[in-house]
Amino acid sequence: EKHCICRELHKTYSIHSNTMRISTYAVASILAAASATPSALAFQTPNIVTTSRQQSTSSNTKLYSTKERSSSVSNLSQQMRDMQSQIISENEDAELIMQALRGKNINDDDTQVQGLEMNLIDFDDDGGSGGTALDSSDRLPYEYDPVALKAFFSKRPNLITARITQVMSKGGAVVVNFARDVLTGAIKNDPDLEVKRAAELRDTITSLGPFFIKLGQALSIRPDILSPRSMVELQKLCDKVPSYDSKIAFETIEKELGRPVNEIFSEITPEPVAAASLGQVYKATLRETGDIVAVKVQRPNVLETVSLDLHLARELGLFARNFPQLSDRLDAVALLDEFAFRFYQELDYNLECESGTKIKEQMKVLPDVVIPGNFPEYTSRRVHVAEWIDGEKLSQSTADDVGALVNLGVITYLTQLLDFGF
Repeated sequence: EKHCICRELHKTYSIHSNTMRISTYAVASILAAASATPSALAFQTPNIVTTSRQQSTSSNTKLYSTKERSSSVSNLSQQMRDMQSQIISENEDAELIMQALRGKNINDDDTQVQGLEMNLIDFDDDGGSGGTALDSSDRLPYEYDPVALKAFFSKRPNLITARITQVMSKGGAVVVNFARDVLTGAIKNDPDLEVKRAAELRDTITSLGPFFIKLGQALSIRPDILSPRSMVELQKLCDKVPSYDSKIAFETIEKELGRPVNEIFSEITPEPVAAASLGQVYKATLRETGDIVAVKVQRPNVLETVSLDLHLARELGLFARNFPQLSDRLDAVALLDEFAFRFYQELDYNLECESGTKIKEQMKVLPDVVIPGNFPEYTSRRVHVAEWIDGEKLSQSTADDVGALVNLGVITYLTQLLDFGF
Protein backbone atom coordinates (compact mmCIF):
# COMPACT_ATOMS: atom_id res chain seq x y z
CA GLU A 1 0.00 0.00 0.00
CA LYS A 2 1.31 3.40 -0.97
CA HIS A 3 1.52 6.19 1.58
CA CYS A 4 1.78 9.91 1.04
CA ILE A 5 4.85 11.30 2.80
CA CYS A 6 3.63 14.63 4.12
CA ARG A 7 5.26 17.58 5.87
CA GLU A 8 3.76 16.30 9.13
CA LEU A 9 6.24 13.39 9.04
CA HIS A 10 9.15 15.82 9.11
CA LYS A 11 7.65 17.91 11.90
CA THR A 12 6.90 14.90 14.04
CA TYR A 13 10.13 13.01 13.68
CA SER A 14 12.82 15.65 13.12
CA ILE A 15 15.31 15.58 16.01
CA HIS A 16 17.96 18.30 15.97
CA SER A 17 20.88 16.48 17.57
CA ASN A 18 23.09 19.55 17.59
CA THR A 19 20.75 21.36 19.97
CA MET A 20 19.39 18.54 22.13
CA ARG A 21 20.98 17.99 25.50
CA ILE A 22 22.03 14.53 26.58
CA SER A 23 19.20 13.60 28.93
CA THR A 24 16.78 10.83 29.69
CA TYR A 25 14.39 12.39 27.20
CA ALA A 26 16.96 12.47 24.41
CA VAL A 27 18.06 8.89 25.10
CA ALA A 28 14.46 7.72 25.09
CA SER A 29 13.83 9.52 21.81
CA ILE A 30 16.83 7.92 20.13
CA LEU A 31 15.90 4.47 21.38
CA ALA A 32 12.34 4.87 20.17
CA ALA A 33 13.40 6.01 16.73
CA ALA A 34 15.79 3.09 16.45
CA SER A 35 13.53 0.41 17.86
CA ALA A 36 9.89 1.40 17.50
CA THR A 37 9.19 -1.76 15.47
CA PRO A 38 11.19 -4.69 14.13
CA SER A 39 11.08 -2.96 10.73
CA ALA A 40 13.10 -0.07 12.12
CA LEU A 41 16.30 -1.66 10.82
CA ALA A 42 15.84 0.07 7.49
CA PHE A 43 19.41 -0.34 6.37
CA GLN A 44 20.09 -3.82 7.77
CA THR A 45 21.98 -5.96 5.28
CA PRO A 46 19.58 -8.68 4.02
CA ASN A 47 20.26 -12.30 4.86
CA ILE A 48 21.93 -14.27 2.09
CA VAL A 49 22.87 -17.91 1.61
CA THR A 50 26.28 -18.44 3.13
CA THR A 51 29.03 -20.14 1.23
CA SER A 52 31.23 -22.92 2.45
CA ARG A 53 34.15 -20.52 2.75
CA GLN A 54 33.51 -19.39 6.36
CA GLN A 55 37.08 -18.79 7.38
CA SER A 56 40.22 -17.41 5.84
CA THR A 57 43.44 -19.30 5.61
CA SER A 58 44.69 -17.44 8.66
CA SER A 59 43.87 -19.38 11.82
CA ASN A 60 43.29 -16.27 13.94
CA THR A 61 41.06 -14.37 11.47
CA LYS A 62 37.42 -15.40 11.15
CA LEU A 63 35.05 -14.01 8.52
CA TYR A 64 31.46 -14.12 9.72
CA SER A 65 28.65 -14.63 7.22
CA THR A 66 26.06 -11.95 6.55
CA LYS A 67 23.51 -14.14 8.26
CA GLU A 68 25.54 -14.21 11.47
CA ARG A 69 26.04 -10.44 11.35
CA SER A 70 22.31 -9.91 10.84
CA SER A 71 21.64 -12.04 13.89
CA SER A 72 23.98 -9.89 15.96
CA VAL A 73 22.24 -6.71 14.78
CA SER A 74 18.84 -8.21 15.61
CA ASN A 75 20.01 -9.06 19.11
CA LEU A 76 21.26 -5.51 19.57
CA SER A 77 17.92 -4.15 18.36
CA GLN A 78 16.08 -6.33 20.88
CA GLN A 79 18.33 -5.05 23.67
CA MET A 80 17.56 -1.46 22.65
CA ARG A 81 13.83 -2.16 22.70
CA ASP A 82 14.16 -3.70 26.17
CA MET A 83 16.04 -0.59 27.36
CA GLN A 84 13.35 1.64 25.88
CA SER A 85 10.59 -0.27 27.67
CA GLN A 86 12.47 -0.05 30.95
CA ILE A 87 13.04 3.71 30.63
CA ILE A 88 9.39 4.39 29.79
CA SER A 89 8.06 2.13 32.55
CA GLU A 90 10.22 3.85 35.16
CA ASN A 91 9.82 7.44 33.98
CA GLU A 92 6.47 9.10 33.27
CA ASP A 93 8.18 12.05 31.60
CA ALA A 94 9.95 9.72 29.18
CA GLU A 95 6.61 8.21 28.19
CA LEU A 96 5.14 11.66 27.60
CA ILE A 97 8.12 12.68 25.48
CA MET A 98 7.74 9.57 23.33
CA GLN A 99 4.06 10.31 22.76
CA ALA A 100 4.92 13.88 21.78
CA LEU A 101 7.65 12.89 19.33
CA ARG A 102 5.33 10.34 17.72
CA GLY A 103 2.57 12.93 17.24
CA LYS A 104 0.12 11.19 19.55
CA ASN A 105 -1.10 14.51 20.95
CA ILE A 106 -1.97 16.26 17.70
CA ASN A 107 -5.59 17.37 17.63
CA ASP A 108 -7.45 14.86 15.45
CA ASP A 109 -10.90 16.40 15.91
CA ASP A 110 -12.86 17.40 12.83
CA THR A 111 -13.55 20.88 14.19
CA GLN A 112 -11.46 23.69 15.61
CA VAL A 113 -11.56 24.89 19.20
CA GLN A 114 -14.83 26.74 19.64
CA GLY A 115 -14.65 30.46 20.39
CA LEU A 116 -10.96 30.82 19.43
CA GLU A 117 -10.16 33.48 16.83
CA MET A 118 -6.96 34.52 15.12
CA ASN A 119 -6.19 38.23 15.50
CA LEU A 120 -4.44 39.85 12.54
CA ILE A 121 -3.76 43.45 11.60
CA ASP A 122 -6.63 44.73 9.42
CA PHE A 123 -4.53 46.10 6.61
CA ASP A 124 -3.36 44.79 3.24
CA ASP A 125 -0.90 45.67 0.51
CA ASP A 126 -3.63 46.99 -1.77
CA GLY A 127 -4.49 49.74 0.64
CA GLY A 128 -3.40 51.25 3.90
CA SER A 129 -5.04 51.07 7.28
CA GLY A 130 -8.37 52.86 7.16
CA GLY A 131 -8.60 52.62 3.36
CA THR A 132 -5.72 54.99 2.46
CA ALA A 133 -4.32 53.97 -0.92
CA LEU A 134 -0.70 52.98 -1.22
CA ASP A 135 1.60 53.94 -4.06
CA SER A 136 2.72 50.93 -6.14
CA SER A 137 6.33 51.62 -5.17
CA ASP A 138 5.43 51.71 -1.48
CA ARG A 139 4.08 48.24 -0.81
CA LEU A 140 5.32 45.35 1.25
CA PRO A 141 7.98 43.23 -0.46
CA TYR A 142 7.03 39.69 -1.51
CA GLU A 143 10.55 38.52 -0.65
CA TYR A 144 12.12 39.00 2.77
CA ASP A 145 14.01 42.31 2.94
CA PRO A 146 14.56 43.65 6.47
CA VAL A 147 15.69 47.04 5.17
CA ALA A 148 12.54 47.45 3.08
CA LEU A 149 10.37 46.33 6.00
CA LYS A 150 11.94 48.88 8.31
CA ALA A 151 11.42 51.65 5.77
CA PHE A 152 7.81 50.56 5.22
CA PHE A 153 6.74 50.34 8.86
CA SER A 154 8.71 53.36 10.06
CA LYS A 155 6.19 55.43 8.09
CA ARG A 156 3.27 53.67 9.82
CA PRO A 157 3.76 53.93 13.59
CA ASN A 158 0.03 53.43 14.08
CA LEU A 159 0.33 49.86 12.80
CA ILE A 160 3.25 49.16 15.15
CA THR A 161 1.31 50.56 18.11
CA ALA A 162 -1.79 48.56 17.19
CA ARG A 163 0.12 45.27 16.94
CA ILE A 164 2.07 45.78 20.18
CA THR A 165 -1.20 46.58 21.96
CA GLN A 166 -2.80 43.48 20.45
CA VAL A 167 0.04 41.21 21.55
CA MET A 168 0.20 42.67 25.05
CA SER A 169 -3.55 42.48 25.59
CA LYS A 170 -3.70 38.84 24.48
CA GLY A 171 -0.49 37.56 26.02
CA GLY A 172 0.16 39.84 28.97
CA ALA A 173 -2.01 37.95 31.46
CA VAL A 174 -0.52 34.59 30.42
CA VAL A 175 3.04 35.85 30.95
CA VAL A 176 2.18 37.38 34.34
CA ASN A 177 0.46 34.20 35.57
CA PHE A 178 3.33 32.01 34.40
CA ALA A 179 5.98 34.24 36.00
CA ARG A 180 4.09 34.27 39.28
CA ASP A 181 3.78 30.48 39.34
CA VAL A 182 7.50 30.07 38.58
CA LEU A 183 8.57 32.54 41.26
CA THR A 184 6.35 30.95 43.90
CA GLY A 185 7.31 27.41 42.86
CA ALA A 186 3.67 26.45 42.34
CA ILE A 187 4.13 25.21 38.77
CA LYS A 188 7.01 22.92 39.75
CA ASN A 189 4.95 21.00 42.29
CA ASP A 190 1.61 20.94 40.49
CA PRO A 191 1.50 19.05 37.15
CA ASP A 192 -2.15 20.03 36.59
CA LEU A 193 -1.27 23.69 36.91
CA GLU A 194 1.57 23.25 34.42
CA VAL A 195 -0.84 21.73 31.90
CA LYS A 196 -3.30 24.56 32.49
CA ARG A 197 -0.67 27.25 31.88
CA ALA A 198 0.60 25.43 28.77
CA ALA A 199 -2.96 25.25 27.39
CA GLU A 200 -3.40 28.98 28.02
CA LEU A 201 -0.15 29.63 26.18
CA ARG A 202 -1.27 27.44 23.27
CA ASP A 203 -4.55 29.33 22.85
CA THR A 204 -2.78 32.69 23.14
CA ILE A 205 -0.23 31.70 20.51
CA THR A 206 -3.02 30.61 18.17
CA SER A 207 -4.89 33.88 18.62
CA LEU A 208 -1.79 35.95 17.75
CA GLY A 209 -1.37 34.52 14.27
CA PRO A 210 1.05 32.62 12.00
CA PHE A 211 4.38 34.00 13.27
CA PHE A 212 3.65 32.96 16.85
CA ILE A 213 2.12 29.64 15.74
CA LYS A 214 5.30 28.77 13.83
CA LEU A 215 7.39 29.52 16.92
CA GLY A 216 5.08 27.39 19.07
CA GLN A 217 5.26 24.50 16.60
CA ALA A 218 9.05 24.66 16.66
CA LEU A 219 9.04 24.57 20.45
CA SER A 220 6.64 21.60 20.51
CA ILE A 221 9.44 19.21 19.41
CA ARG A 222 12.14 20.62 21.71
CA PRO A 223 12.42 18.51 24.89
CA ASP A 224 15.58 20.40 25.80
CA ILE A 225 13.52 23.60 26.21
CA LEU A 226 10.03 22.53 27.28
CA SER A 227 8.82 19.99 29.79
CA PRO A 228 7.00 16.91 28.42
CA ARG A 229 3.58 18.16 29.57
CA SER A 230 4.10 21.51 27.87
CA MET A 231 5.16 19.74 24.67
CA VAL A 232 1.96 17.72 24.74
CA GLU A 233 -0.17 20.89 24.81
CA LEU A 234 1.81 22.82 22.20
CA GLN A 235 1.62 19.92 19.76
CA LYS A 236 -2.05 20.75 19.37
CA LEU A 237 -0.89 23.84 17.46
CA CYS A 238 -0.05 21.54 14.54
CA ASP A 239 -3.69 21.10 13.57
CA LYS A 240 -7.14 22.68 13.62
CA VAL A 241 -6.39 26.36 14.00
CA PRO A 242 -9.38 28.70 13.50
CA SER A 243 -10.73 29.07 9.97
CA TYR A 244 -11.98 32.29 8.40
CA ASP A 245 -15.10 33.23 6.41
CA SER A 246 -15.46 31.19 3.21
CA LYS A 247 -16.97 34.22 1.47
CA ILE A 248 -13.60 35.96 1.84
CA ALA A 249 -11.80 32.84 0.62
CA PHE A 250 -13.93 32.60 -2.54
CA GLU A 251 -13.41 36.31 -3.20
CA THR A 252 -9.66 35.70 -2.93
CA ILE A 253 -9.87 32.85 -5.47
CA GLU A 254 -11.74 35.04 -7.95
CA LYS A 255 -9.35 37.96 -7.46
CA GLU A 256 -6.21 35.83 -7.78
CA LEU A 257 -7.31 33.65 -10.71
CA GLY A 258 -9.40 36.27 -12.50
CA ARG A 259 -12.46 34.05 -12.94
CA PRO A 260 -15.62 33.26 -10.96
CA VAL A 261 -15.34 30.25 -8.69
CA ASN A 262 -18.15 28.37 -10.46
CA GLU A 263 -16.32 28.72 -13.79
CA ILE A 264 -13.21 27.09 -12.40
CA PHE A 265 -14.80 24.37 -10.25
CA SER A 266 -17.92 22.34 -10.94
CA GLU A 267 -18.05 21.47 -7.21
CA ILE A 268 -16.40 22.92 -4.13
CA THR A 269 -17.11 22.37 -0.44
CA PRO A 270 -18.95 25.34 1.09
CA GLU A 271 -16.70 25.24 4.16
CA PRO A 272 -13.00 24.36 4.51
CA VAL A 273 -12.05 20.75 5.19
CA ALA A 274 -8.91 21.90 7.04
CA ALA A 275 -7.35 25.12 8.33
CA ALA A 276 -3.72 25.89 9.08
CA SER A 277 -1.80 28.96 10.20
CA LEU A 278 -1.32 30.38 6.70
CA GLY A 279 -4.46 29.26 4.90
CA GLN A 280 -7.34 26.82 4.63
CA VAL A 281 -8.22 24.03 2.21
CA TYR A 282 -11.34 23.19 0.22
CA LYS A 283 -12.10 20.00 -1.71
CA ALA A 284 -13.21 20.75 -5.26
CA THR A 285 -13.63 19.33 -8.78
CA LEU A 286 -12.09 21.12 -11.76
CA ARG A 287 -14.74 21.91 -14.35
CA GLU A 288 -12.45 21.52 -17.37
CA THR A 289 -10.83 18.19 -16.48
CA GLY A 290 -12.98 16.61 -13.78
CA ASP A 291 -9.95 16.18 -11.49
CA ILE A 292 -10.65 16.19 -7.76
CA VAL A 293 -8.34 18.75 -6.19
CA ALA A 294 -7.38 20.44 -2.94
CA VAL A 295 -7.69 24.22 -3.10
CA LYS A 296 -5.56 26.08 -0.57
CA VAL A 297 -6.41 29.74 -0.04
CA GLN A 298 -4.17 32.05 1.97
CA ARG A 299 -5.62 33.96 4.91
CA PRO A 300 -6.28 37.66 4.42
CA ASN A 301 -3.69 39.97 6.01
CA VAL A 302 -1.18 37.16 6.58
CA LEU A 303 1.68 38.78 4.65
CA GLU A 304 1.04 42.08 6.38
CA THR A 305 0.82 40.70 9.92
CA VAL A 306 3.75 38.31 9.49
CA SER A 307 5.88 41.11 8.03
CA LEU A 308 5.09 43.38 10.97
CA ASP A 309 5.80 40.62 13.52
CA LEU A 310 9.12 39.81 11.85
CA HIS A 311 10.08 43.49 11.79
CA LEU A 312 9.28 43.92 15.50
CA ALA A 313 11.11 40.72 16.44
CA ARG A 314 14.17 41.81 14.48
CA GLU A 315 14.18 45.23 16.16
CA LEU A 316 14.04 43.44 19.51
CA GLY A 317 16.98 41.27 18.45
CA LEU A 318 19.00 44.32 17.42
CA PHE A 319 18.27 45.86 20.83
CA ALA A 320 19.45 42.67 22.55
CA ARG A 321 22.85 43.07 20.89
CA ASN A 322 23.51 45.87 23.38
CA PHE A 323 23.73 43.21 26.09
CA PRO A 324 26.77 40.95 25.58
CA GLN A 325 25.51 38.40 28.09
CA LEU A 326 22.67 37.75 25.65
CA SER A 327 24.22 38.37 22.23
CA ASP A 328 27.37 36.35 22.96
CA ARG A 329 25.30 33.20 23.46
CA LEU A 330 22.93 33.61 20.51
CA ASP A 331 22.78 35.81 17.42
CA ALA A 332 19.02 36.23 17.41
CA VAL A 333 19.04 38.53 14.38
CA ALA A 334 20.89 36.07 12.14
CA LEU A 335 18.62 33.24 13.31
CA LEU A 336 15.52 35.35 12.67
CA ASP A 337 16.69 36.38 9.20
CA GLU A 338 17.07 32.73 8.15
CA PHE A 339 13.67 31.87 9.64
CA ALA A 340 12.04 34.88 7.94
CA PHE A 341 13.52 34.03 4.54
CA ARG A 342 11.95 30.56 4.67
CA PHE A 343 8.71 31.95 6.06
CA TYR A 344 8.33 34.33 3.10
CA GLN A 345 8.87 31.41 0.74
CA GLU A 346 5.96 29.59 2.37
CA LEU A 347 3.76 32.60 1.66
CA ASP A 348 4.35 32.31 -2.10
CA TYR A 349 2.18 29.48 -3.40
CA ASN A 350 3.68 29.80 -6.89
CA LEU A 351 6.99 28.67 -5.41
CA GLU A 352 5.26 25.81 -3.59
CA CYS A 353 3.68 24.69 -6.86
CA GLU A 354 7.03 24.77 -8.69
CA SER A 355 8.73 22.83 -5.90
CA GLY A 356 5.93 20.26 -5.84
CA THR A 357 6.23 19.65 -9.57
CA LYS A 358 10.00 19.31 -9.30
CA ILE A 359 9.98 16.87 -6.39
CA LYS A 360 7.21 14.77 -7.99
CA GLU A 361 9.49 14.17 -10.95
CA GLN A 362 12.50 13.42 -8.75
CA MET A 363 10.67 10.99 -6.48
CA LYS A 364 9.68 8.72 -9.35
CA VAL A 365 12.71 6.66 -8.31
CA LEU A 366 10.79 5.70 -5.13
CA PRO A 367 7.56 3.95 -6.19
CA ASP A 368 6.19 3.86 -2.62
CA VAL A 369 6.24 7.67 -2.35
CA VAL A 370 3.24 9.53 -3.75
CA ILE A 371 3.58 13.27 -4.43
CA PRO A 372 0.36 15.13 -5.32
CA GLY A 373 0.24 16.60 -8.80
CA ASN A 374 0.09 20.39 -9.14
CA PHE A 375 -1.94 22.65 -11.41
CA PRO A 376 0.12 25.78 -12.14
CA GLU A 377 -2.59 27.18 -14.43
CA TYR A 378 -4.86 27.41 -11.37
CA THR A 379 -2.20 28.64 -8.95
CA SER A 380 -1.20 32.15 -7.89
CA ARG A 381 0.70 33.72 -5.00
CA ARG A 382 -2.26 33.19 -2.64
CA VAL A 383 -4.14 30.24 -4.20
CA HIS A 384 -2.71 26.75 -4.75
CA VAL A 385 -4.54 23.92 -6.50
CA ALA A 386 -3.12 20.40 -6.21
CA GLU A 387 -4.27 16.82 -6.67
CA TRP A 388 -6.49 15.49 -3.89
CA ILE A 389 -5.11 12.32 -2.29
CA ASP A 390 -6.94 10.41 0.42
CA GLY A 391 -4.59 9.39 3.19
CA GLU A 392 -4.11 8.84 6.88
CA LYS A 393 -2.54 11.04 9.51
CA LEU A 394 0.66 9.66 10.91
CA SER A 395 -0.70 10.16 14.42
CA GLN A 396 -3.55 7.75 13.57
CA SER A 397 -1.37 5.05 12.01
CA THR A 398 -0.62 1.71 13.62
CA ALA A 399 2.79 1.00 15.13
CA ASP A 400 3.78 -1.20 12.18
CA ASP A 401 2.82 1.49 9.67
CA VAL A 402 4.68 4.17 11.63
CA GLY A 403 7.87 2.13 11.61
CA ALA A 404 7.63 1.54 7.87
CA LEU A 405 6.82 5.19 7.16
CA VAL A 406 9.74 6.44 9.25
CA ASN A 407 12.07 4.16 7.32
CA LEU A 408 10.63 5.35 4.02
CA GLY A 409 10.83 8.96 5.18
CA VAL A 410 14.54 8.62 5.98
CA ILE A 411 15.21 7.09 2.56
CA THR A 412 13.18 9.86 0.90
CA TYR A 413 15.05 12.68 2.64
CA LEU A 414 18.42 11.11 1.87
CA THR A 415 17.39 10.70 -1.76
CA GLN A 416 16.39 14.34 -1.94
CA LEU A 417 19.58 15.50 -0.27
CA LEU A 418 22.22 13.20 -1.75
CA ASP A 419 20.83 12.33 -5.17
CA PHE A 420 19.19 15.62 -6.13
CA GLY A 421 20.39 18.22 -3.61
CA PHE A 422 16.87 19.64 -3.33
